[in-house]
Amino acid sequence: MTNNHPPLLCIRGMSMRYGKARVLNQIDLDLHKGEVLVVIGPSGSGKSTLVRCLNGLENPFEGIIQMKGVPYDARNHKEWSQLRNQIGMVFQDYSLFPHMSVLKNMTLSPVLRGKCSQDEAEHLALELLERVQLRHKALSMPADLSGGQQQRVAIVRALAMRPEIMLFDEPTSALDPEIVNEVLSVMKELVDQGMTMMVVTHEMGFAKEVADKVVFMDKGEIVETDIPERLFGSPRHERVKHFLAKVLH
Repeated sequence: MTNNHPPLLCIRGMSMRYGKARVLNQIDLDLHKGEVLVVIGPSGSGKSTLVRCLNGLENPFEGIIQMKGVPYDARNHKEWSQLRNQIGMVFQDYSLFPHMSVLKNMTLSPVLRGKCSQDEAEHLALELLERVQLRHKALSMPADLSGGQQQRVAIVRALAMRPEIMLFDEPTSALDPEIVNEVLSVMKELVDQGMTMMVVTHEMGFAKEVADKVVFMDKGEIVETDIPERLFGSPRHERVKHFLAKVLH
């Protein structure tokens, strides 16, 4: 997809090491408003590290991150907090607080970060739960929900922060196959509503259906970036061809 507008999120030269091992190497990426960027690749390729860096969960790293043209320094706690307030994150394992009700899980961060009052947070939380057919579970504890229900709560919990961008780190990998579609359907609704998203996933059918761009990573580097029709139909690099031959057949 060609987009002539300035990117909402701009990453330049992002690199990171764990000890002597380089896990990200000179990553350059642009994400435009309303765009869905899907990141695929083998295990250990740096996909999850990339989105975790963007949410401040991996640090320090080298490189430049700009949001709406404003640069943010990962070493500056105040700046990084401002960036994280604009980015929602959904993890592989739900990451709900087990000792809090669904409603409390959803209202805690918006209130603590000064986004809204308790009453406003609860009103928004109930509206979001209604959207994913879980309003009746507002007072339930996470342990009383299925895996698919917990992940749907995790998604709307992130939305309660009113983020500019949603990051998904393999959101269906911990789910039983029969409930994967519960979560994917919620994500597709977000796509239809114009949410800007970066999704790390092994769900190739989902990537083909919703992505504006697909990024293939291997060994901490971006090997190929293209629209899904070309990347899945006629990839340019042998490494991408080899990977897709395994996962698609």
